[in-house]
This record gives sequence, structure tokens and C-alpha cells, in this order.
Amino acid sequence: MGASVVWELTKLQRHMGGTAGVTLYVLGILVLGVLAPLYFGFALVSARVLLLYTFLPVLFAPPVVAESVGGEKELKPENPAQRREWLYGKVGAGVIYGWVSVGLIFALAGISMRLSEGRFFLMPMQFVAGLVLVSLAASFLAASLAAAVAIGARSTKAAKRTMRQGLLLLVIILVYLSRQPWAWTRRLAVPESGPRFLEFALVISVVLTALAVGLARLALHSAEPAEIRLNL
Repeated sequence: MGASVVWELTKLQRHMGGTAGVTLYVLGILVLGVLAPLYFGFALVSARVLLLYTFLPVLFAPPVVAESVGGEKELKPENPAQRREWLYGKVGAGVIYGWVSVGLIFALAGISMRLSEGRFFLMPMQFVAGLVLVSLAASFLAASLAAAVAIGARSTKAAKRTMRQGLLLLVIILVYLSRQPWAWTRRLAVPESGPRFLEFALVISVVLTALAVGLARLALHSAEPAEIRLNL
């Protein structure tokens, strides 16, 4: 599957939408990794905001994976082993793309705050490990979800529209939760200490990974050609 992932990564620019897509991607990276840290400074560095940043693959990976799967649906192999490698290669490339994007944003944010505040913000290793785990699991979930939606959609445009609607629903839910009384939102508080945050991140990562595995299998099952049986 490694060769399939590498091959999909070589087609990344085309799946991002060519020059226009890459330009929009770079703009998003600069806004999230440079402008936001420069504007908010160390106020941006809180457990809740950092955890929110780890879910940014939900914005980056799905359009690319949907384009990759939906745009080449007619080219999927008939052999089950080759079809599995074809699909998992696309999901794997989407995971790497989303994860690297978040890592790049974090790196730029650290450099930006160093230049604006005059010092780095040093986090405990438990925090760093937790952020790495959650961002990787979020990338896996985003790529698997996009593959499952795209393989069953009538077109790539329909798959992207479905994911935009899902993202809008997620934003509405988050806004609703943020407006709830403190007694309720306190239950959703993110731990601030390193060891507790790592435990919290491990639980989230396991749940997201389980969902991602299920969605990847669903996508593979949907990619199987339909069999027509006649009872004569």
C-alpha cells in the first residue's frame, strides 16, 4: 500500500484543484499559522484552542480525498486486492496531507509567536503527544469519511456538497454547545494538565480511529461491483 500512497501524493496538486487550489491552501495555512497567532498571541495557547486546531484536517483532507476517489471512480480495479490497495492508498494520502497540514500550521504558529512575543511557548511532552495523536486520528477520520461519501455519491460535486452540509451542521452544534450554561459546558472542559490531557487525547484518538476504520471498510464495501443474480 506504501507505493499506492506515494503515487497518490504525486497527484496531490491536481486533486487540490491545480494552481488555484494550492494558492487557497497556502492562504489558509498562513491565516491559521501566522495571522491568527500574531493577532491573538499567547491567548491562543490554551488546551481547548490547541485541541480545536488538531481537528483542522476536517477542513483540508475531505475535498482532496473526494476529488481523488470520485474523480477516478471509473478507474477502480476489478481485482479485490488491487481495489483495496487503490482505495486505501487514497485514504492514506489524505491522512498524510491533513496531518502534515496541521503540523505545518503548528510550526508556523510557534515561529510567529516567537517573533511577536520574543519567546517560545514550551508545552509538556504529554501535551505534544496528545496533540499529535488527536491530529493523526482526526486526519484518518476525515479521509475515511470523504472516501465513504465520495464512493457512494453520484459525482464529485455531490460528494463535496454533502460534506459541506455536514461541516455546517457540525459548526451549528458547536455554536449551540458554546452558548449553553456553564454547568453544562463544564462537563466538556478540556484538561489543562499534561498527564490528564494525554489520557483525554488517548480516549478521543481511540474513538476517532474506530470510527475511521469503520468508514474505511464501508467505503471499501461500497466500492465492490454490484452483483446481479438471476434465479432461473
